[in-house]
Amino acid sequence: MICERTVAENAWQVEEGLYRVLLPLPWSVPFVNAYVVKSDGQYMLVDCGVGTETSLRALGRALKAIGVPPRGLSLLLLTHRHPDHAGAARAVHEHWGGRVLLHGAARRTYPSSAEMLSWAVEEGLVGEALERLRRERREWPEPLPEGLEPLAGDTLRFGAVTFDVVHAPGHCSGQVLLHERNRGWLLSADQILTPLAANVWYQAQGEGDPLGEYLESLEATARIAADLVLPGHAAPWRGGPAQGAQQMLSFQRDYIERVAACVDAAPQTAWQVTERFAASQGGRATDASELAEVLAALVHLGETGRIQRTEERRWIRS
Repeated sequence: MICERTVAENAWQVEEGLYRVLLPLPWSVPFVNAYVVKSDGQYMLVDCGVGTETSLRALGRALKAIGVPPRGLSLLLLTHRHPDHAGAARAVHEHWGGRVLLHGAARRTYPSSAEMLSWAVEEGLVGEALERLRRERREWPEPLPEGLEPLAGDTLRFGAVTFDVVHAPGHCSGQVLLHERNRGWLLSADQILTPLAANVWYQAQGEGDPLGEYLESLEATARIAADLVLPGHAAPWRGGPAQGAQQMLSFQRDYIERVAACVDAAPQTAWQVTERFAASQGGRATDASELAEVLAALVHLGETGRIQRTEERRWIRS
C-alpha cells in the first residue's frame, strides 16, 4: 500500500523527491497523473495534462505547493503525445520553463480532421457515428513547444536520478516508460490501464501492426524489475508491473479473438465488423474510436494471416 503525503488538494509526495499531481480531464476518463521529480534542487515534470484552464490551474497550484518557482522547471518530459498527457505542453513550457523532451517516434505528423473524416468514410463509418465525428472534429494534437528536443538514448540522467528510457510502442508509437533501477520506480504512462481496455487505435495514416507491437512491449514490461509502479490513470502501487502487464496481455488476446469471431466469409467493412462486435458484447457501436480499436485488431489478424483485406478495404476470413 502506498502512503502518499498530501502537499495540495491534488498533489501528494509519494517518496522522497517524487510527487504525483492529479489533473482533471474533460472526458469519460476523469483524470490523468503527472509526476514531479526533484533532485539536486532541480525539478522535472513528467506529462502535463490537457490545455484547458481548469487543468492548467490545477497544475499550477500543485507545482507551487511542491515548491517549483515560476520558470523553475529544468525539464518537461512527455511520455507520449496524446492530448491528456501532452496537450498543455506549450502553455506549461511558456510559464514554467525547462527543456521539453519527446521520443522521436511521437513527433511524426498526425492526420488532420479532414483526413480523419476521409479515413472514417473509407472504413465504412455511417449514420450518427459519422455525424458525431463531423461535429466534434478538430485539429489534433495540440501544437508542441518551440525548441522541442528528441528523447535520445537509453538513459536519462537528472541530478542524482538516472532513468532507463524504455520505448513501449503500441498504445502510441512514441510512448516511453521511465525505470529508475536504484529506487525501484517505474513511471508506466498508459502501458497498464485500470480498468482494462483495448488501449490501441489504428487510424488515418496508420502503418504497421500497433496491436502486435503492444503485445510485445507488454511482455517486456512484465519483465521490468520495479517495486513502485506510477501509472498515468490510476493510483500508484507496489509489487511491480508483472501482474498488471499480464492482465493487459490476457485482455488484449481475448479482445483479438472476440473481434476475429465477428469476421465472416463475406466481405465486411471495418465499421460493419465493429457494429457486429459491439452487438456481441450486448451493446451498440456509436463512436469512431470504437472503429479504430477494432481496426487495430483486424490489422493484427491480417498481419498474422488469419483474415484478409480486399482491395475495396473489406475484411474476410482467410
